[in-house]
Amino acid sequence: MEKRDISNYCQLAFVNGVSDAISVLMLHKVFVVLMTGNLIYFVTDVATKFVFGDWVRITLLLNFIISGILIHSIIAKRNIQFRIGLALFLVIMYFCAGTYAVNFNHLSDTSWGFLIVANIATVMSVAMNNIFYRLHKTKFNLVAYTMNLLNLAHMIAEKRYSDLKLLGITFISFISGLLVASFLVLDLNFYTILMIIPVLINLYIVNRNQTAD
Repeated sequence: MEKRDISNYCQLAFVNGVSDAISVLMLHKVFVVLMTGNLIYFVTDVATKFVFGDWVRITLLLNFIISGILIHSIIAKRNIQFRIGLALFLVIMYFCAGTYAVNFNHLSDTSWGFLIVANIATVMSVAMNNIFYRLHKTKFNLVAYTMNLLNLAHMIAEKRYSDLKLLGITFISFISGLLVASFLVLDLNFYTILMIIPVLINLYIVNRNQTAD
């Protein structure tokens, strides 16, 4: 993995941490990046106590797949600038929808506002994680940290310390995003998502001469 790829990867891992921290704390413990959590909650609640939030989770799971297909079709051959621009537009849309829902009390755990805002956030996360397609071909994963933990164990067992260092940086980036956003969201609510914008601007500047991949 090239040095620039590592930097891109870590920045997106940080962004994913921010996104899921906000959704867990502001959107009644749904996940907009790590879909495994939604699947677990949905299935276990079927056997225990099914609530409106589980309907939201199933829409997020379906949304993640459908958005992935549509976004891939739209941006597969587009350049990096277009992809980052799309992600930036969706960040602003998420911020506006979330802030409106909070200000007008449309974000209860049984409200349509909750469902709509969570789905906008999921589309945003799909777009964000498709900015750099080639990163999905590496041994690291931006959205499946169980696989990353398994890879980490293999790296330790096989003494592949250079790969271990890179994966460790990825974990630190993701956890940093979770931690920072978790503290900020207590006071800033959806304004916290705006911290992603400087990251996207930096990615735009660093990768502006890169063609589609």
